[in-house]
Amino acid sequence: MEEQVYPHLYRIEKEHWWYATRLGILMHFLEKHMDLSRRIRSLDVGCGTGAAMEMFSRRFEAYGLDPSPHAIEFCRQRGLTNLFLGDLAGYPAGERFDLVTFLDVLEHVEDDRGALLAAHKLLGDGGKLLITVPAFPSLWSPLDVMLHHKRRYTPGQLREVVTSAGFLIRHLTYFNTLLFPVALVRRVASRATHTETMGDLEIPGRALNTILRKIFELEKPLIPKVSFPFGLSLLCWAEKTSESPTGRSPS
Repeated sequence: MEEQVYPHLYRIEKEHWWYATRLGILMHFLEKHMDLSRRIRSLDVGCGTGAAMEMFSRRFEAYGLDPSPHAIEFCRQRGLTNLFLGDLAGYPAGERFDLVTFLDVLEHVEDDRGALLAAHKLLGDGGKLLITVPAFPSLWSPLDVMLHHKRRYTPGQLREVVTSAGFLIRHLTYFNTLLFPVALVRRVASRATHTETMGDLEIPGRALNTILRKIFELEKPLIPKVSFPFGLSLLCWAEKTSESPTGRSPS
């Protein structure tokens, strides 16, 4: 990700309809799928400016890592601790977590399977994995380039890389489904008129931002139990298996 994006994200993450609503949806999902009556240690991989980690810290013993010093500094500005500057390969050996999250991170990683193999080692028996990634390769845009994305995923691609890294998928669904038709029309129109912009990272007017947020929030009670047939993003919920995967990439 371009370094200049971090201060922008830090400013908008709690107000922008997509970022703010996504956080609420993900926390609701975890509340439905995890036993929150016990102590949970979570690791947010690629924690960015810390909005998700800050949310997790209210319920979990939350940890975060990011390779960007700028990102870690913004996390500290939120009052967060338990931070690690670097990548999963360099994370202190012997640590064990109940939950590892890759929230719109895996698409930035060249070796996505290698990252999941490293997460597998950090999870305790029965540990959980939560992933969100952008969907539909056909929706690739200049924004993906600016954010240093390596790919957008299909369900099959995500399923293959997760299972080959030693995880059993419990739930896989598209989300941000209700607004998908609008986004598709907007993307096609912008390509036809050569007017693609980075406007997705800007907060729209207050009224529009509120409307988009309320529409997106309609998916919150459904995502934990429904598999949507399409959407702008994919969500994968998986569990570490007892079998240790090999270090080789799938052929």
